Amino acid sequence: MASGPIQGAQAPATRGDNGRHARRILRRRLLVAISLALTALALALAMALAIGANETHSPPWIDWTTYADALHRLVNGGPIYDSRQITGPYTLPEITTTGYVYAPASLLLFAPFGSQPIGLAAWLTLNVAILVSGLYAILRRELGDDGILFLGIAILPVVLWIGFLNGLTAGNVTIGLSGVLAWAWAAGRGRTSPAAIALIGVAKMFPAVLVCWTTPSRLIRSAFTAGLITGAWILITLPMVGLNSWADFIRAMGNAQPTCSWGTSVPCLLQPALGVSLAKLAAILLAGALGLGAVFVRSDLLAFTMIALAWTVPLPDVIDYSLLPLVVVGVVVFAIAVRRLRSREFGIAGVALGRLTSVRGRD
Repeated sequence: MASGPIQGAQAPATRGDNGRHARRILRRRLLVAISLALTALALALAMALAIGANETHSPPWIDWTTYADALHRLVNGGPIYDSRQITGPYTLPEITTTGYVYAPASLLLFAPFGSQPIGLAAWLTLNVAILVSGLYAILRRELGDDGILFLGIAILPVVLWIGFLNGLTAGNVTIGLSGVLAWAWAAGRGRTSPAAIALIGVAKMFPAVLVCWTTPSRLIRSAFTAGLITGAWILITLPMVGLNSWADFIRAMGNAQPTCSWGTSVPCLLQPALGVSLAKLAAILLAGALGLGAVFVRSDLLAFTMIALAWTVPLPDVIDYSLLPLVVVGVVVFAIAVRRLRSREFGIAGVALGRLTSVRGRD
């Protein structure tokens, strides 16, 4: 009999706890739904803007078209690179759709995406998916299961930024490669797969500096493994692209000139004092110094920022979407700031944010 009043007294408290827990779960689900809705709406708007912009572009999806045309020339036995790239100085706008600025082995990676419209749709989907999943992976590393709550906030300024919109409108590979960079932060320093590094190095040369996202003890092994995989891919694809294509690629890279009209790049800044060739070489050496220096920097955030800078420094022309690696760094900074804020390092604001997003905290 004595137990009756005790059980009766506990029951209201239990029901109250269950009610608060149910409200917290409902609140979390609502926040997740809002975050995912913002993400979906932002991506839909970005794609609509890209499709609308391409109605006035000739040719549409210009960078994708350049990749596809180069692939078709290779398949039909034609030259990958424009003759102007081989015979003398040229700028990128002069050889759009008629030339190519990447290594010939990269075309075999692009082969599944060279058709219209299925290949184009798959290409855009793949690049955007790698970037979005990479940004989510950053949030998940820093915030755990609560990362999904902040995806919409983090992604909205990224996909509505003019650089992303222009990259999507062009169908440029930088979108997907920046996603790989985001995944590298999520994986952790020294844990990025050498195969992934080799893959992006084949697709585009400068992003291979990601091999320096490691520690001194792992650098040699990672670089050797990535180099071995890259070399194997080059040998496998050599019968398909031909040795002459590699000779043309080397000459084409040597003859490339910065336009210095799309933005101030490092080669453009150095060109008046050093000349074109030395300015390009100096920018590459600076990128190498940044990458190598990142290996020995203790701070992960600083090292990651140096990697992103090294990725962009050698570019002869800075187009807005070429700055996407730095935008990825911005998302990392945002995620770290939210983590610290929620850990109450910033006082009452952190307490409020923690209570808003937590299922476990008190009401």
